[in-house]
Amino acid sequence: MTTQLPDAVAAVVAAAIRDHPASSPERQAQAAVQQLREQGWHIAAPEVIAAALRGT
Repeated sequence: MTTQLPDAVAAVVAAAIRDHPASSPERQAQAAVQQLREQGWHIAAPEVIAAALRGT
C-alpha cells in the first residue's frame, strides 16, 4: 500500500490511536493534530474537507 503521508506523520497518528484506544475517531484525530502542532507542523485543509469534517 502506498501512502502520501510522511512517515513522521503516520507515526504520530498511530501513536494517537494507540494512546487513546477507547476514544472516538474525532478525539483520536484531535490528539494527533495536537501532537503534530507541538512538533511544529502546520495543519491546513481545503474548505471542502473542513466542511465535510464539520458535517455541513
